[in-house]
Amino acid sequence: MLDVRIADRVARLTFGRPAFNTEMLTRFQAALARATVEADILVINSSGEDFSLGRDRQEPKGSGTPFDSFKLITDVNTALSAFPGVAVSLVRGRAFGFAVGVIMRSDIAIAAEDARFALDEVKLGISPMFIMAEILEHLGPKAALDIVLTSREFGAAEAREIGLVSRIVPAARLDAAGEELVSQLRERNPAVLIASKRYLGQVRRLPPEARAAYALVEQTKFAEKR
Repeated sequence: MLDVRIADRVARLTFGRPAFNTEMLTRFQAALARATVEADILVINSSGEDFSLGRDRQEPKGSGTPFDSFKLITDVNTALSAFPGVAVSLVRGRAFGFAVGVIMRSDIAIAAEDARFALDEVKLGISPMFIMAEILEHLGPKAALDIVLTSREFGAAEAREIGLVSRIVPAARLDAAGEELVSQLRERNPAVLIASKRYLGQVRRLPPEARAAYALVEQTKFAEKR
């Protein structure tokens, strides 16, 4: 269902099930909590032909309330967004629904050139509010509304064009490209990686006229710690 391996401060989470049910989401949340403590780099991959088809729409409704189910999704999204190190997604095959949110919240996403993406919730009669809560942090509003409202599938080239993925590689090189990236990141100072990611997240929320002064303060603080 979800394979978790952590070694040398690198966490590798591999989806073994094509769609997320409640148990898999719970395991994913636990794995992210563990990675936050034990890893500086997080690699999210899949063992099947597809990255993930999103939520399992065929899962029987349990005894919990809709709030309980939605709270679990929120907790998983929050845990991934809060991972302090560098989160990397390696995307093969189809990535639909919730899977797009995982990719969106990753810091770097490498996609196979034949990967396919879709936010299929509106087509299924669902408003994808968990995606829309953060999508404008990553995509422009017109691109975001286009893929949300139409539920259309789109390819890796468009995903890169709109900013959903970082780069595209031949499908046969996806895993190798992921390992090359991990090797490059491991050569960097982990404190510098973490500080750079944190700073970029903070500075983009400031008005442009305040960024230079903020950069001066933060660069000075970082230098004084070394």
